[in-house]
Amino acid sequence: MAAGLLFVVLGVVFLLEQLNVFDLRAVYVWPVVLIVLGVAILASGVAASRRGG
Repeated sequence: MAAGLLFVVLGVVFLLEQLNVFDLRAVYVWPVVLIVLGVAILASGVAASRRGG
């Protein structure tokens, strides 16, 4: 579910960039992508530990 949400968010961001809503540069995108992936991994780990797995 987190991966699907990530792809939706990235798609919206790239669409807004194509529509010239804002200027998007890869220099700013990759750190944000890495942070979001890290948070998603941490959240799934916390959820798994609460379930006892």
